[in-house]
Amino acid sequence: MGPALSAAYSQRVWTRALLVRLDLPGGTYCLTDGGFVFYDGFYYLGSEPSLGLFQGVSGLTSGMGNQTTRVDLRVLPKSNAAASILGSPSTQGSRVRVWRGAIDRQSGLLVGAPVLRFDGEIDQPRFSVGSDRSLTIACGTQSARQLEENADWRSNQSFQTTRWPGDNGMIRVAGITKITQDLGTWRT
Repeated sequence: MGPALSAAYSQRVWTRALLVRLDLPGGTYCLTDGGFVFYDGFYYLGSEPSLGLFQGVSGLTSGMGNQTTRVDLRVLPKSNAAASILGSPSTQGSRVRVWRGAIDRQSGLLVGAPVLRFDGEIDQPRFSVGSDRSLTIACGTQSARQLEENADWRSNQSFQTTRWPGDNGMIRVAGITKITQDLGTWRT
């Protein structure tokens, strides 16, 4: 954290800015929790034209012990098309970054450079329909994936091609529901 941002945090009243960048297969979407902010060559918008309204981030804390950081992003999709972009299975594993910074009230610009608080990937989107439609996107880190057990993972063609594009070595393999041998920790 730079000295300017540290000084802004120590003020009695300061304007917080959360910046969220979603690197989805269809493009990069930049969201903020109020108004708009320009950072690192991107405009971060509170109401992104193709997605909808950014509602906030929860769970932005450091993991303790054998736990890792997990965050939930909340978005109010503006249309069915926006909901399908965010809820698509192809977004799983897409990179998500969250920064926390401060806004100078007089100029409206960021004070110094915001601090990267989370760098992870989309795990699972959840829709909730009530008085409004909201989408909560659960996000985890690579560290969380390394803590998962490998014992019951399924081998199939679609996984094979995500790791080795163009490989057809498992195209005729069917019915593998449980790996019986210990594969070790191949991700580390």
